[in-house]
Amino acid sequence: MSNLKKDRKPLEIPKPTFERLKKYLALLLQEESEYISSEGIAEKLNITPEQVRKDFTYINIKGKPKVGYHIPPLINELSELFGIGVMDNIIIVGAGNLGSALAKYAGFKKIGVRVVAIFDNDPVKIGSFVGELSVLPFSEENLKRVIKRFKVKIGVICVTEESAQEVANVLVRNGIKALWNFAPVTLKVPPGIVLENQDITTGVLTIKHLLEKK
Repeated sequence: MSNLKKDRKPLEIPKPTFERLKKYLALLLQEESEYISSEGIAEKLNITPEQVRKDFTYINIKGKPKVGYHIPPLINELSELFGIGVMDNIIIVGAGNLGSALAKYAGFKKIGVRVVAIFDNDPVKIGSFVGELSVLPFSEENLKRVIKRFKVKIGVICVTEESAQEVANVLVRNGIKALWNFAPVTLKVPPGIVLENQDITTGVLTIKHLLEKK
């Protein structure tokens, strides 16, 4: 899933471990104490302490017996893994409820992300404010200008299923290298483009399925 470059030989991190490491970082960023044990992490994330310790063998940090992990260096290590030390500018297409909520999400700053623009093609929304951002008309000219000015590599798609592929095409054509897609549709992107689908429908169905099993 990801190569972690250290003094030792780089390790290939399995995807399940990589996903859990993201959850560990999100948890640690909310912690106010200086140390945390594998048991403490495991209890909050409903996994086993053994799994936590095994996952942490992929990063360059060790816990202390009867004390646990020192949180600041652990956060630094995970932040390096996920590139948080580098601030990435992103743009959002779709100023509906979801797009607006993402644009105003204060937590992005903690993980090295900044929303620099939000676009829509609805005349009612264009010119209105979402937080401190004015909604811009969705056009190639506007996109190209913003992407170039802010060196944007990440585009967030919060539009309807019918419009999502066209929006993706326009974003990629204008230099976007990664897409975070919230539309309930499978997008086709060129090789080399990073695509992360955030499918709300399948997420809800998973929750419903798990509830039925209880």
